[in-house]
Amino acid sequence: MRTSNGGRKSKGERELLGTRPMAPLAHAARLRADELGLTVSDYLATLIAEDLGMQQYAPTQPDPSRVELPIDEVA
Repeated sequence: MRTSNGGRKSKGERELLGTRPMAPLAHAARLRADELGLTVSDYLATLIAEDLGMQQYAPTQPDPSRVELPIDEVA
């Protein structure tokens, strides 16, 4: 049996928290998450961790040395 060694490292145990903000707030959150290089989920988790004083549970920033490689489209 083959075991997978690829993919990114697990972020550990997670739980889903859902929210349905007003459209302008959701749009602003997406833009800010993009500016910070975070997913919306990681951005919201960071805000929650800061508000609760539990920064040790905040997601870590992406490794700036890991960049997407350019892949040319094959016609």
